[in-house]
Amino acid sequence: MTGIWKLKSAAAIFLVISQCNMAIAEEPQGNDPFEDATDLQPSSADMSDGILPQLGILLKFPDNLQLRNPRNTQTAAEPVTYDRKLPFFGQQAVDRGFALPLPFGISVIGVKNSQLQEITDPAVALGKGFAPPPGTPLVPIPFVTLENVISRTSSMQVKLDAWVLPNVNVFGSVGRVNGTADLDVVVDLDQIFPPPVCTPISPCGTATGHFVAGIDATTLTIGATAVHGWDNFFLTGTGSFTDTIGKKSDTTVRSVSASVRFGRQWIVGQKTVFAPYIGISYLDYDEEIEGVTGLPNAFPDGDSLEVRYRAQSTNVDKYSGVIGLNVGFQNGMGIQAEYNKNQSGERFVLSSVIRF
Repeated sequence: MTGIWKLKSAAAIFLVISQCNMAIAEEPQGNDPFEDATDLQPSSADMSDGILPQLGILLKFPDNLQLRNPRNTQTAAEPVTYDRKLPFFGQQAVDRGFALPLPFGISVIGVKNSQLQEITDPAVALGKGFAPPPGTPLVPIPFVTLENVISRTSSMQVKLDAWVLPNVNVFGSVGRVNGTADLDVVVDLDQIFPPPVCTPISPCGTATGHFVAGIDATTLTIGATAVHGWDNFFLTGTGSFTDTIGKKSDTTVRSVSASVRFGRQWIVGQKTVFAPYIGISYLDYDEEIEGVTGLPNAFPDGDSLEVRYRAQSTNVDKYSGVIGLNVGFQNGMGIQAEYNKNQSGERFVLSSVIRF
């Protein structure tokens, strides 16, 4: 039994290390620029074509900058010149009477996440005191299953974004994720000990061990958001790719995420914007993960049990409901709070942004 539990412990560790990659391959947060743009001339007509919706943050424009209302066929007495490099076609948007957002933004994003994972088809190669070298054949271990795999993580991200078109924002972010992964390792003793030890008449059953391990990984994200608005309502769509790199894994895991959000804004005192919203988010990854880990002091002589592993990992629920709130201020700053929920997990996001 000692050897069985050592193997079981090693399998638990390699799964946990897998979680270092997969548990944090979550949808990037703060990617929705509806906190970043607002039309200075609210009207149903100027919102109907979606050139620039009334979303999010009031902009840092000089007090004497007055743009014409697009419903007015007369041009302004003095033409307004847009002198920023981005967004492209910015001058055309200004000529139509739209105030453009400050083109660049820096955001700091905090995320607290709980997520159920599914890991299947584990295979290992074992070494006493040394790790099996790359290329070593891995042996499937069908008598070991991983259950109730739940990761609980906290992350901090820094995001840079830019408006490349009046209604298209691109972004990139880097983040650090820490937390824990809880899992149950179930060993089928009947498969390990055939008759006469374990028999159909007198089965041995299963042995279960609960393990908790640390998560430490880096995430890199790129993506884009398109926006559309009418009256005081807005609609955004975001797509992104995230690479997750765990300290103890040889695999870089790529996740794909997308989201749609719909909301309405209210301007209070001409200086503050409140924009609540709801939506749906999608996150998908299905990766083969591999790496090397070890169990210290696994043998009587003090040698470690080194495990080279491979397994298939995916997220259980790919869709989540979203509810959130953006608050924007006239000085170009804003904050966002968002909550995501599905049957197997939840995520809370808090972020701040400054535009320049």
